[in-house]
Amino acid sequence: MMTHRLNVTALRGVYLTVSDARRSAAWFERHFGMTGVPYGDFPSVKLPEGGAVVLVETSQRNVYESSPFHFKCNDARLAHGELTRQAVRATEPVNWHHYVDFNFFDPDGNPIAVISDPGWRPHPNNYFRMDGIFMGSTRLEQSLAWYLDVFGAEIEYDFTLETASSPHARMCCLRGVPFTLFESPGGLVHHRFCDFATRDAVADYHYLLDKGVRVTPLVRDETRFGFSFIDPEGREMGLVEEKE
Repeated sequence: MMTHRLNVTALRGVYLTVSDARRSAAWFERHFGMTGVPYGDFPSVKLPEGGAVVLVETSQRNVYESSPFHFKCNDARLAHGELTRQAVRATEPVNWHHYVDFNFFDPDGNPIAVISDPGWRPHPNNYFRMDGIFMGSTRLEQSLAWYLDVFGAEIEYDFTLETASSPHARMCCLRGVPFTLFESPGGLVHHRFCDFATRDAVADYHYLLDKGVRVTPLVRDETRFGFSFIDPEGREMGLVEEKE
C-alpha cells in the first residue's frame, strides 16, 4: 500500500466565487438546510458532515466545466423533485453504476453535483455531506503525474464523463484523497480552489519545499496554522492544521 506523503486527513473547505456572498449563503441555507459557520475572512455554509462551502464575493469568478464539488444525499431523485418545485435550475437525474446524480446551479450559475447511494445510512436531512473536489486541467497527463507524486497517491477510479467541452472527458480520482482531476480546456480558476485539513502543517510545508513546490509563507494564529501550495497550472490549494 502506498503511503501518502502529505498528512491530509479531510477536505476542509471549497472556495466558490459568487457575486453576493450574503445572498448565496441564505440561498444555500434555504434550499439545502446548511448552516453558517466562520471561515477566516469569508462567510461559509456547511452540511452536518464534510467540508464547508466558502463564499468569495468577487467580480472575477471561476469558470467550471464540471461541478467543483458534490453534495452527498440519501435520495437524489427526491432532492431533484424538491429543487424543481422551488424553481432551482438542475439537470435531470441519471443512474451511474449504483449511484444517482445530477447537477444544480446556484444563483451565479455555478454547477454543483448531488449524488446518492442506496447503501448510505439515512440522515435527518437528505443532504448530509459536502465532499470531494473536481478540478479541471488543461494538461491532464502532466498535472496528474505531479499530483500522484506530491500526494504520494495512486489512481482509484479512471473513467470518462461528458463535460461542456467533451463528450468523453477523462476523470481520475485519487485513492485516499478527496480529489479528482479531469480534462478541462475551458475551465478557469482565479481564487484559491480549496483547503485540506492536515495533521502536520509544518512537516507538509518542509516536504513541499524540498520537492521544489511553490508555497506561500507558513502563517499561524490562535486557532490554526497553515499555508498554500501552487500546482503546475497555477491553482492554489491550502493545507491547514487546527490547533488543539
